[in-house]
Amino acid sequence: MTNSRNKGASFEREIANELTARLELKHQLKRILEQTREKHLPDLILGRWYLECKRYGSGNEPMDSWWEQVVSASGKDKIPALIYKFDRRPIKVRVPLSVLNENFSFNENVTCDLSFEDFITLIKTEFSEDLENHNNKLKDFQY
Repeated sequence: MTNSRNKGASFEREIANELTARLELKHQLKRILEQTREKHLPDLILGRWYLECKRYGSGNEPMDSWWEQVVSASGKDKIPALIYKFDRRPIKVRVPLSVLNENFSFNENVTCDLSFEDFITLIKTEFSEDLENHNNKLKDFQY
């Protein structure tokens, strides 16, 4: 039987490693270890992006509670993103629609699901400021 906590932590590390490599980050993206003790922390932080990672066996749509969790953690000044994967399905990323089109004012109920590839492209092309902020932080800085 698979330990769901270990499965989740493994997926978080996988995503952190993938984002670090694909976004060419100077500093390894690391899991927020305090998340297990403090309710309102995401799994990963990249600039203004608060990233929640969920790995689940069966299904094809994320649970509403997963999105609510990352929205709650991100508050008003951060950008929530839910990175999720089901067995035998590709990694997907749910973001507020407002990050793609500013005419949609932020409303956590209006979302868009992207492929992981499209999310990488979105970050590289539209959110380079967040990449710069991450790359310019102190190497040992912890959130």
